[in-house]
Amino acid sequence: MDLSLDDTANDDEYEQLTAAQVLERLEESWVNERLSPYLLETQQEVVDCLLEQCQTVEDNFSQASSFAVGIHQLEIQAVSKNSEPRATQRIKYMVTDYVRTRLKKIEKHTEYALEEELVKDDQSVPHLSPAEFVYAREFHRNTRDHLTEMALKHMPSAFQNLDKQKSMSVPNLNTFIFFKVKEDVNDVQVDPRETPVDLSKDEIHISKYLPIAPLLEQTKIKLV
Repeated sequence: MDLSLDDTANDDEYEQLTAAQVLERLEESWVNERLSPYLLETQQEVVDCLLEQCQTVEDNFSQASSFAVGIHQLEIQAVSKNSEPRATQRIKYMVTDYVRTRLKKIEKHTEYALEEELVKDDQSVPHLSPAEFVYAREFHRNTRDHLTEMALKHMPSAFQNLDKQKSMSVPNLNTFIFFKVKEDVNDVQVDPRETPVDLSKDEIHISKYLPIAPLLEQTKIKLV
C-alpha cells in the first residue's frame, strides 16, 4: 500500500497519514534498522514522501502543503531567513543515516540478500527496494570481478572457484536485542526450550532476534 498525504488523495488504495504519523514511522524505522542484525522491510515510500515534502518546504515554504506545515510545527519554531527549517534538516539526517545503514548491510551480506529476494514469491514482503536490488546486484558483480581479476585467476585451477555456501556472509540472526512491546501479544515463543509467554504493552524485553523478527515485521514491537 502506498503512502498518501491526507490533504491530497482520497483513493482507497492509498494509506493516508498525517505529518506526525509519517515522521513517527520514519523515526521508528530508522531506529529499528540501526539496531537489527539484518535488513528489515524497505520503507522507501516513507523516505520518498518525506523528501518530497522537504523539497516543497525548501522551494516555497509559504505555499507548502498542510503536511509540510505539520512537519515544521513538530520542531522548534525558528526558521532562519538564510537557512533551512530545522525540521527538514533533522529529516534529511534521519533519511541519510537510514539509507546509509541499509547500504552497509547490503554490502556486508550482498549474496545472502540477493538469494533471499530471488526465492520470494509475489506475496512475500521484499526487504530490498528495486533500487537497492539493482545496487546489490551491481555491487556483487563488481566485487566478484575484482576478486577474480586480482586473485583467483592467478591461483591454480583447483582453487579458482569459490564455494558459495562457504564464502557467503550470513547475518547473525541469533544476536540479542532489546525490544519494547507496542501492543499486547499472547503466546510468543521467545525461546523454543521454554513455554510461550504473553507480552504486555510498554514492557521491555531482551531476546534473540530471530524469534521476535515476525513481531517486528508486524510492527507489534520496536527495537530500543
